[in-house]
Amino acid sequence: MANKQNSKKSNSIKNSKEPYLLDSSTFSSDNLNNFGEFQFNSDERPNNVLKFSNDNRTVEWLKPYEASWIPIPTKSKLHSGKWFLEFNVEAMKSGQIGVGFLLDWNLGPDWGFFGYLGASQTAWSYDPSTGDIVSGTDSIHGNLPKFNGDSGVIGLELNLPSKDIGKFTFIIDGVRTPTKELPNSGAVVIPAVCLLSQGQKVTIRNLTRL
Repeated sequence: MANKQNSKKSNSIKNSKEPYLLDSSTFSSDNLNNFGEFQFNSDERPNNVLKFSNDNRTVEWLKPYEASWIPIPTKSKLHSGKWFLEFNVEAMKSGQIGVGFLLDWNLGPDWGFFGYLGASQTAWSYDPSTGDIVSGTDSIHGNLPKFNGDSGVIGLELNLPSKDIGKFTFIIDGVRTPTKELPNSGAVVIPAVCLLSQGQKVTIRNLTRL
């Protein structure tokens, strides 16, 4: 009887509009092998300001814009395994830039109050101009590798078991940074970038399930 009550309580939470992090261990067989599309989500982005190319895997900030930054998620939803992908930062324009990911919620990813990548507690951003991993608006690890020039490659390794706590590692021009833990098991990850200067350009590439 107690088990049935707990099950009903759990189902009522899942069916409510209260936010909760998605858990891949609860996915149906239809969703278990659904990892989205490996391309930037150009929907509802300022397309008169941004240029998407390369099958929407490259984004460039072309024109002046009133916002100080433009967050751009991908359509990928990675989970249930080990993954690797790369962010090829083709132009940083001597400014800050963010590449990384967000965890997916039942209501969609949380960009935080300020709306940039790394502003919420369930988003992590690497800034190669400062050598920081940012989450919840704070640097959670600093003094890490920076780009030597205006461009470089940031790799992202994701270990996302369906029934255990996930982990991630950024790799900056071949140099591995300390591995960090995610807050939940069964995490579903949405890779993303955040452009902070006109002229910045990033390509996502080499998505591999390890």
